[in-house]
Amino acid sequence: MALASRNTAHVNYTQDMEHDLIVRINGTLPDLSMMGDEEKSERAAEVKKMELAANTSCSVFSKNTSDYGKKEVFHLLVDIGEGVVKNLERGTASGSESKIFGLPTAILITHSHDDHIKELPVLVNKISKPDKLNIYCTKECHDQIINKFPEFGGTHSGASFNTIKPGETFQVGPFSVTSLLAFHGENSPPGSVIYVVMTKGKKIILGWDFVSLPTSDEFLLWNPDLLILGTQTYNPHAEETGLISVTDAYLLVRRWNAKECYLVHYGGLTDFQEGKNQWFRGPTKAMTTTELQKTVESHLAVSGDSGKFKITVAKEGMIWAAKETPKYPDDEIKPIGNFIEIDGLNQYVCKIEKLNKENKLKIEIEDRINRYTLQFDRPKRDKNNDQLVYGSPEIAMLSRGPELRMELVTPSEQGKENAVLKISSFKGKKSIFRDDILINDMDAQKLKKYFQENFEKRTLEATVTKSTGKSDKGGKFNIFSKKK
Repeated sequence: MALASRNTAHVNYTQDMEHDLIVRINGTLPDLSMMGDEEKSERAAEVKKMELAANTSCSVFSKNTSDYGKKEVFHLLVDIGEGVVKNLERGTASGSESKIFGLPTAILITHSHDDHIKELPVLVNKISKPDKLNIYCTKECHDQIINKFPEFGGTHSGASFNTIKPGETFQVGPFSVTSLLAFHGENSPPGSVIYVVMTKGKKIILGWDFVSLPTSDEFLLWNPDLLILGTQTYNPHAEETGLISVTDAYLLVRRWNAKECYLVHYGGLTDFQEGKNQWFRGPTKAMTTTELQKTVESHLAVSGDSGKFKITVAKEGMIWAAKETPKYPDDEIKPIGNFIEIDGLNQYVCKIEKLNKENKLKIEIEDRINRYTLQFDRPKRDKNNDQLVYGSPEIAMLSRGPELRMELVTPSEQGKENAVLKISSFKGKKSIFRDDILINDMDAQKLKKYFQENFEKRTLEATVTKSTGKSDKGGKFNIFSKKK
């Protein structure tokens, strides 16, 4: 079966395509020559039984409305190793309803190893002239591809190369794409990258074939909607494989706050080395897909933060669909309760809990490195601003805790796209924590309601604290009072 025309890039209408953004896993395998002996490796035996085995690749589809009001699908392909073209032609690997995905409108190449570019000539030859396949890669990768496939060097080639620079953002159809320099071990070809793809307010990280990201801005990697990681082994073997492991992936999922992660590129052959250590208690073989998934789920059951993180061992043909942001009507929302967790759009996860019995407020702020745990007495809303909360310092025998000023500023109030939660905690002139946390509109509405439910307004009536006998207005201490 031939691929559908690239100009239309039609996808047969299915339940999946009711979503405006989907990702399809075209292949999950490393270089097939590195899978090992099927008699020794259960993973190699599993791969040999596959009807269609394909190297690691995925397609990102975005449904858009054309100038004529017609729904069109933009197909962005990432890498084109062995078996990928046939997998695209076949459609989904499971299910009775066939999909025809069409030729990609553009392709991103991560690096020039054969298992990521082998079928590039096959794909280009399927393009009907005068159309050309738009190929995006670094200059180093482009030169390496031309060296392997000299036919792409002529002006009559069906390939149109667009060279990119790591760290810079470029536009491919409806997608905003940023490439990040990737170190892929000692045999890493120069110019290797991973990609961060953004569209329709969603972020997808395509992060296979790397050990480290030497020049990346980790803020760009924060809080992806989907993270795809290439993990060659379960146990760390970076020097031998040039890739991270599944155990490394556990750390990155937390470090980048990725709620959903797909694992690809697993071979597992090097994990047999752990069998030589009689004290080793982790996996000591190349696991099948089912075994690896069970091992991952066992780990998450202990350290998955109560289901916050989801990690799936990807299979060929698997579909991920972006979830629509739910609407938040004020008249239908249920009570928030005394605890709320907010994911910042830049780098923070913020947990806020009102301890009603003690009349205290506990705030936990976590970024990719640090965790701040703060607690305050008698939290109150400002009498003139429902979105401004104060917290008084906790008073101990010989110490006094920090104070709090926390304000929610909505987009309409600041003329910007996202809301901001401004948190300032301080002891006198010393700042304990001070930063602006960007949040989306739905979380801003939740937080606004949380403030209204949990915090009374500050009053100006003088009160006397039992512990000190000192006068205060609206709390144990007035955070605006001048010190003598």
